[in-house]
Amino acid sequence: MDALVSTVDVLKTSQAVGNVTTTEKEKLEKIAKDFESVFMAQMLKPMWEGVDTDGLFGGGPGEDVMKDLLVQEYGKSMVRNDQHGLSPAIMDAMIRMQEAANAHIS
Repeated sequence: MDALVSTVDVLKTSQAVGNVTTTEKEKLEKIAKDFESVFMAQMLKPMWEGVDTDGLFGGGPGEDVMKDLLVQEYGKSMVRNDQHGLSPAIMDAMIRMQEAANAHIS
């Protein structure tokens, strides 16, 4: 999709915009990917609503916990595979906010 921004484009934009160090970019990229992972997990969570598991091995509070953990891992996996491209846009927004905050301090 044309609307999705690649990580390389975000890094080029951030270099042109201001003084964000490589270390800061790496931290921001990790935070953006973590945020995208949580977002994707929350989007997947309703998929499990209404799914009843009966039988010998189904149900109980342990199953609810395991479903939540499974959905979290699905979200992480989707981010690792860069299937949705939200984290570069999130990172770009964080860089711009950080630069704006730094400009007000200086």
